[in-house]
Amino acid sequence: MCGGGLLITSRSFLWFTVTLIACMTLLGAIVLPKWLIGPEVIQIPHEEGNFTIYRHPSVGIYNRCKRMGREEYNCGNFDLNGLLTDSSVFPVPWKFTMFLMCVGTMLLGLTLVSMLATCCRVHSFFGFSMHKLLCILQAIAAMMVLFGYLIYPLAWDVPRVRKLCGSDSEAYSPADCTLGISVYLGAIGVLLAFLSTVLSLKAEVAYYSSKAQRRVIDGQVLVCVM
Repeated sequence: MCGGGLLITSRSFLWFTVTLIACMTLLGAIVLPKWLIGPEVIQIPHEEGNFTIYRHPSVGIYNRCKRMGREEYNCGNFDLNGLLTDSSVFPVPWKFTMFLMCVGTMLLGLTLVSMLATCCRVHSFFGFSMHKLLCILQAIAAMMVLFGYLIYPLAWDVPRVRKLCGSDSEAYSPADCTLGISVYLGAIGVLLAFLSTVLSLKAEVAYYSSKAQRRVIDGQVLVCVM
């Protein structure tokens, strides 16, 4: 696969690292049910110790954590039929958010794998620069994730959210709820995704630098350029 050797630059390594972190943070934002944190405090006595665990009900894109009975705290999905789940249970804006963020994150992950081809000195795809192609794909992925991220608050006036946050909850105003860690992970992921598009162009400049290409012409199999 890498018969022509490897060419790794500090900028390409930084590009890969930032993209990897972006994928991980976006995945965490999607999976964790911590987009909105309710004001209620749930006290759960620990069975084996003499202390109490405090929890807050919360809701995510497709899952939630809430009180079950008097002392039980349960986290689970409410998208029982995926995107076909009834809109009264799984609000339409959250369906769009889940779709856009999942597709955008998978596309970003695809570019992450494709970066290995550039390290193997595959510099073009059907005559088009690999770095520029991945830059375009990462920009599309970042825009999809951003749109999904911005659509999510449009459903803050649905019964599910008002039950958690209070009757005054409305789009972009969560009333008594606070923003959870998933919101911040999503914001960091979006910023890193856009940063990746910039780093892809920087990596291309380093890839075609005279220092790197001179060592390739000299026949070196492993080329590492700072």
